[in-house]
Amino acid sequence: MIGSLARINSIPNISIVGNDKMVHFIFYFVLFLLWFVALNRKKKENRLNFCILIFILIFGIIIEVLQGMFTQNRQADFSDIVANFGGVLLGFFVVKTFRFKK
Repeated sequence: MIGSLARINSIPNISIVGNDKMVHFIFYFVLFLLWFVALNRKKKENRLNFCILIFILIFGIIIEVLQGMFTQNRQADFSDIVANFGGVLLGFFVVKTFRFKK
């Protein structure tokens, strides 16, 4: 969240040619997997996984809205929301498919 909203001047500008959306996709994929691992230690419910999915999607939308409203160096981008959604969905389907077992 801090990386999405804070102005970070000391980090060099790294140009990722056409892959900004891929970065969003990967970050939200990893975010879903981390939440899954953290919250599914005791229960393995599809409902919980769906709740994680919804929470992260709403979080991603809120971050984009906040970028558009409160930052000068960032802007809201609908395609970022789509990339976030894709990463979360892939995480959800990976978890559903492989059923991470202890």
